Amino acid sequence: MTQAEGLQPFARGDVFVGATELNDPHDDHAGRGRIIQYNADLHPKGVLWVEGTTHLVYGLNFAPDGTLWAFDPWAWIAVRVTPAGKQLPNWQIASRPFSKAHFEAAGTLLLTEAVDGDNQPLPLTTRHPVLPGETTKLGDGDIYRFDTAGNLLQVFDPEVHGGMSGSMAVTHSVLSADGGSLIYVSETGSRLMRYDLTHDRQLPDIRSYAADERQMYFDLATMSDKRLLISMGNRLDLLSESGTELRSYPLEGFGWSTLALAPDEAFAYVGNWFTGELVKVDLDSAQFQATTPVAEKCMAGIAVFSG
Repeated sequence: MTQAEGLQPFARGDVFVGATELNDPHDDHAGRGRIIQYNADLHPKGVLWVEGTTHLVYGLNFAPDGTLWAFDPWAWIAVRVTPAGKQLPNWQIASRPFSKAHFEAAGTLLLTEAVDGDNQPLPLTTRHPVLPGETTKLGDGDIYRFDTAGNLLQVFDPEVHGGMSGSMAVTHSVLSADGGSLIYVSETGSRLMRYDLTHDRQLPDIRSYAADERQMYFDLATMSDKRLLISMGNRLDLLSESGTELRSYPLEGFGWSTLALAPDEAFAYVGNWFTGELVKVDLDSAQFQATTPVAEKCMAGIAVFSG
């Protein structure tokens, strides 16, 4: 695919993948921002070379009007693409490393903060920018409620795990089925957490593991019947919203870290960070229905257009 192709008008079932072309020898998360469009069977339809980003294109999600949202937590911007496939001007709602936008029934926006504290990811060569007015702080790991004009309405202070780097905050999240709470993880952490947005309070973890169990949470999706599908690196776990395990889907190898559901919830699309493989999994038979190579160590978000 070439830059001139662009994205096609969105069709129901289209799969969109944030897959930055990493081309900076000094920063392993930096490069030309890119969103790739596939049909439901993972045949490529187009590519958007995103303007204004510097690093991974993160946390893809659709607004009620069909606009595709994504974030660059390093450049502190929101990327928005219309259903016609055209990129809108980027929006810096605040100078913070946001990871995803959620769209509340009241018309407000919930933005989650990907980073908390001062710890740079030392095993990596990438470095997060320091918050304005700070000397080392990278983020506060909070949840922010804005109106559609970008005015800050409320700040929630959830617990976070930190993940392997110690700085991971609300990296992957979904709204609960009733919209009253946020279900979230700190990538590579061992806690599946929940925050009550209605009463502004931390709720007990839905599920957690002891450190010596070496279990890691990655991306997650919620189903219309309140079930949760969660990527665990080497498998998918299907849980009730209360945390009861209903089914597990083993996946070969490790690194399965991005996830989205098809509109009919019969299939999941899962990306492997290390191999760059993107697969379509039948949630009844557990078989792969389609697979395609994307690129290694760059897939930071998947979203499926429901029309």
